[in-house]
Amino acid sequence: MWHWDQGHGPYFWFDSLRRLSQYVVAHDFKSASREELLGATGLSFAAPVTHSPWRQYSRALKLTFLVSEDRGKAIPTPVAQLLSVPGRTTCDQYMHFLARAFTEPSPALQEWVPNTNFRYPLLFTLKYVLTKRSVSRDPVSTLDEIIGAFLQSGFVGDETEEAFIGIVGPTTDYANQIHRIPENLRRQARESLGVLAQISYLHLGNSRLTVSLDAEDAATVFADLHPVLGPRAADRETEIRRVATLFRDGATEDFYDYPNTVASDVVQSGFLEGNKVEKTHLTIERNQSLRRAFFMARNTAFCDVCSLNTVLTYPWTDRVLDLHHLLPLCSGMRVTTIGTKTGTTLDDLVPVCPSCHRAIHRFYGRWLKQKGLLDFENEGQARTVYRDMKAQFHGAVYA
Repeated sequence: MWHWDQGHGPYFWFDSLRRLSQYVVAHDFKSASREELLGATGLSFAAPVTHSPWRQYSRALKLTFLVSEDRGKAIPTPVAQLLSVPGRTTCDQYMHFLARAFTEPSPALQEWVPNTNFRYPLLFTLKYVLTKRSVSRDPVSTLDEIIGAFLQSGFVGDETEEAFIGIVGPTTDYANQIHRIPENLRRQARESLGVLAQISYLHLGNSRLTVSLDAEDAATVFADLHPVLGPRAADRETEIRRVATLFRDGATEDFYDYPNTVASDVVQSGFLEGNKVEKTHLTIERNQSLRRAFFMARNTAFCDVCSLNTVLTYPWTDRVLDLHHLLPLCSGMRVTTIGTKTGTTLDDLVPVCPSCHRAIHRFYGRWLKQKGLLDFENEGQARTVYRDMKAQFHGAVYA
């Protein structure tokens, strides 16, 4: 099995990691006080009075390749340097890197030694669920199924699609393997999968991981997934820095283009050709579980921008509204766990007619291009840009 940092979920949100990166680039986290960190990041860093923030949270920073120790200080890595620059790196880019880099054992943990047989549980997870989607056409896997499959298969995570086809099938019952794993490790594994679920095409709900990609796109993403390999460093801290140097300019490979999943939407919305952020954002907004949850709670037929009553205008349909996600992609964790305290709130979503939805993304694309950004810098900025778009709307407002 694999070890993770138990009970610190919010500290692994991508927007939290960006704020933490900004702090560790400018300050020594090892000597930071709880009050300083709270003011700089908005994270509580709760811990017993006998525990410093470093003692309680250093594992999270090392698991995510943000810092390593050197001569009694917490030194920011190249990963932290990149994440600290707003809009430089997307959630998908970073989370794919983490999946390819995270090993069991991890150099963030004392069990790590350079000559062990490493496995890649998060990379295994991506390959497993993508194989189910592309070959079996099944988009859903339970967390216990994934954990059990990793345990029973003995796979490293670098196996071919043919090998994964051999372990994916309707007759497998990997979830029954979960009883062989101590409860604390089960929880750690599940929490790490919650972190991975921040990837835009993954959606977590009711302990199930759903892939929203077209089957062909799922196979394409699988083909581009490769582990970050050695040669390993001689000690844990140097190994963290070595791996972190491989995250250059946000990614070493380009597998964020999903043409079969959202190609027509991209063309209609006026997106720049090949823009990965906008494509993945649309994938999020097509998540059916989010749609069901929203419209069950808010049975509206009105567009938030033009106020079109879609039921009155198109009486042969229930509604033709899209859901637009106000938060930037950096809030990936929030779009995967609707219904939980740390998940998406319905206030993060607005119903819009298809025409306005295309116009919104055209507005976003122009704004991001003018600012030289790949993504919004934070939640507040995304909401402000949406309000600015509505303020510039001059079309008919339907009664």
